[in-house]
This record gives sequence, structure tokens and C-alpha cells, in this order.
Amino acid sequence: MEELRADYGTTIFLTTHFLEEADSLCNRVAIMNRGKVIATGTPTDLKAALGTNATLDDVFIHYTGDELASGVSYRDTAKTRRNARRLG
Repeated sequence: MEELRADYGTTIFLTTHFLEEADSLCNRVAIMNRGKVIATGTPTDLKAALGTNATLDDVFIHYTGDELASGVSYRDTAKTRRNARRLG
């Protein structure tokens, strides 16, 4: 994606549930909750607003709460996704 953006100078619209991916690939991020945009900005600015060492996961939790609609904690879900990606 970075190569396409550099080669063609075009905007790429990416949707992902993997906030680490958004942090590394995106110049701007919009956090959505229940179909509404609730926060926008650069990953750096969004994280800095929460303090040193904040992640986009922290930003998501700050704006949406730690509990998903299913009642499961967002942190647990994010941890499971990271492990699944790591293990293949």
C-alpha cells in the first residue's frame, strides 16, 4: 500500500479492525462506534491526546469503552486477534 501511495500519489481508503495495521499504514484515522465517526486525526495526535505510550487500542477504548456489544472486553478480543495472526 505504501508503494502504491508513493508511486501514484493517490489516497487509499482502508478499513480494518487491526489498529496496529492502521497505526503503521495510515496518515489519518477515523474511529467509528455503532456506525458513527467519534474521533479523527493522525495516529500520532490521537495517541498523544491520551499521553505517553498510548496505543490506538487505548484510543479506541477511550472513545468507545472497553466492552463490545457482545459483552466481551475489547482488550481480550484484541489480544486474541494478535495471537491468531502471530500463530497463523
